[in-house]
Amino acid sequence: MSADTEILLNLQTRPSLPEDAPFLQALFAANCTHLGALGLPPAALAALIDQQYGFRRADYQRRFPQARTLIALSSQTPVGQMVVNDDGTTLHIVDIAVVPSARGCGYGSALVRQIQSQARTARREAVTLSVDPMNQVALRLYGALGFEAIEKHPVQWRMVWRPAPCFGTQGASADTLSIFTTTKG
Repeated sequence: MSADTEILLNLQTRPSLPEDAPFLQALFAANCTHLGALGLPPAALAALIDQQYGFRRADYQRRFPQARTLIALSSQTPVGQMVVNDDGTTLHIVDIAVVPSARGCGYGSALVRQIQSQARTARREAVTLSVDPMNQVALRLYGALGFEAIEKHPVQWRMVWRPAPCFGTQGASADTLSIFTTTKG
């Protein structure tokens, strides 16, 4: 995607707020369509999705206690979310999701590029993520953005992107990266 296209998206990010909880839960539910195959009554399916959402939140908090959830906005409308962990060396994209109606429009790519840019600016060694190898759309996206698989397991591939080496001493410090700056493109 060109920089011009990213500008047209008018994509901004901001830290998640408590009032974003319904949006985040609805976005999670939108990605659980596979659970419909269980044939559960609607109330039971909704309860299962709520339970899974709670389990996922608890798991992320346990494994990535410093991770930050960002809300992606286009013209002030939430179009996605991203959970990013900064350990001072690597930025790890814990989770990324775009609302179904906005998929294929470049928002996911723009969000990943934003993290790549922040990693470069803050002189992080890499951006990492994990992806389900059955998610061919995501694999193509990450490959196009320069990620390489470094571990391949049947249910998860671990991928890495490394910024080009920086020469010189100007730039960001090695302090913990602030991923909360509202940005465009």
